[in-house]
Amino acid sequence: MSPKRIIIFGYAGSVHILKWANSLKERGFQVRVISLGSEMIDGIDVVTFPRAGKLSYIKHASKAAKAALDFNPDIIHVHYAGGYGLWGLKTKFHPLVVSVWGSDIVTLPKSFYYRYLVKRVLSKADIITATSKSLSKTTIKLAPSVVDKMKIIPFGVKIPKENIDFPNENETSAIYIKHLHSIYGPDILIKATAIVIKKFREFRLTMCGTGPLENELKQLIKTYKLENNIKMIGQVENSSIYDLLEKHHFMVMPSLEEGFGVAAVESFACSRPVVATNVGGIPEIVTDGKNGYLINPNDVQKLADAMIKMISDKNKMIQMGRNGYQVAKQRFDWEKSVDQMIEVYENL
Repeated sequence: MSPKRIIIFGYAGSVHILKWANSLKERGFQVRVISLGSEMIDGIDVVTFPRAGKLSYIKHASKAAKAALDFNPDIIHVHYAGGYGLWGLKTKFHPLVVSVWGSDIVTLPKSFYYRYLVKRVLSKADIITATSKSLSKTTIKLAPSVVDKMKIIPFGVKIPKENIDFPNENETSAIYIKHLHSIYGPDILIKATAIVIKKFREFRLTMCGTGPLENELKQLIKTYKLENNIKMIGQVENSSIYDLLEKHHFMVMPSLEEGFGVAAVESFACSRPVVATNVGGIPEIVTDGKNGYLINPNDVQKLADAMIKMISDKNKMIQMGRNGYQVAKQRFDWEKSVDQMIEVYENL
């Protein structure tokens, strides 16, 4: 008999949690999401606890565990091995699925307690899912004993039925869709753009997202006199991302670290090639010269060179976008990701 009642420990305000919860419900599962400091999700049973400083997860652990067990679940699924992992441990429930997201593994805080917690969560899990081979390897390096529990399930996206045509504008435009954090290299991108416009004055860059570097980046744009070339539009709804991508020619991902790189997959789904750094799970998605360009991280000149190469050959750019679409269609269809996760549930 297939499991039908699923507890998800995860942040209900995340588009990833929203997609998992809604997709499982559509497949006939009963789902309860238990979250810290978030809004409700339409049509989904959500239990949320208020944030109370750094000890929020510890403070609410017992109540969160009770809310989970009261649901009489068949499976408990923890999304993020850190704080939500504590709640999963508190239930003492099995089967326990843990999905590592990247920052919970790749950029672990130095805190001894936090590292101990993550390792304990991983050791207690019955299955651990990671979105890329790179993230899986990093997880195993942190906790070697979990090697036989690891399963790679990429975070898929919705795939349009066919290739999406490029915009008709003569000037080329690129888009950045990430938080404005140093780990994603937005400052590097602005500096690279200053080099690009020396050759292509009409080049345009749209930067989406919010974060702690926002004011600093705005000042950097002024310093390099790029107000006419770079537009910062703040946070965008996930439902608007494809519309934005269609209005641009390619995506730029200058990240210093990446667990997976779902933005690159979204770009491919819209037939747009990617200029990205050769870090984390990105080279598992982007093939240099075929569907985009890969460069080393934190290199302003190399990033600018790759962008210039992309702009210089529009026919190749279009072909790389089509190649990317095929990669997305064959390997990263969201429904296939859901199929894989349900198979994990049923096997447990």
